[in-house]
Amino acid sequence: MEKIEVRNRDEEIFAVITKSEHNPWVYVQWMGQIDDETLKKGILKISEAIEHFKCPYILSDRRIAQGNWFNINNWLQHKWAPVAIRAGLQYLAHVTAPIANSHLASQDLESRILGFNFKSFESLEKAEDWLHEIISQSS
Repeated sequence: MEKIEVRNRDEEIFAVITKSEHNPWVYVQWMGQIDDETLKKGILKISEAIEHFKCPYILSDRRIAQGNWFNINNWLQHKWAPVAIRAGLQYLAHVTAPIANSHLASQDLESRILGFNFKSFESLEKAEDWLHEIISQSS
């Protein structure tokens, strides 16, 4: 398994990006308090991971992360999405944190035209099931 640790300006790990041979997607585990600038840094690392692993599927898990991610949706749509598409992203499953603003931010992002398939989930199992279904249909 390959792993990329992403650190904030205090050198604390706030995201771990892994590619396991057991799953056909890149898994991103977000953790701790994450502000907008730190989040942008982590998201740009995801683009690098998509290219590095040559994988069009991302499973982003925000269950144990904190912070308001709603403010970054415009940046995600207009700045990051084109970069991610060029890197090869086609499907992104996002598991929301168990707080209301996390779900609302994901719903807002899901309603935007991103150029790749984005779907948010309240459980890791449902996100995995969706990706397995997508991947089996592609085979």
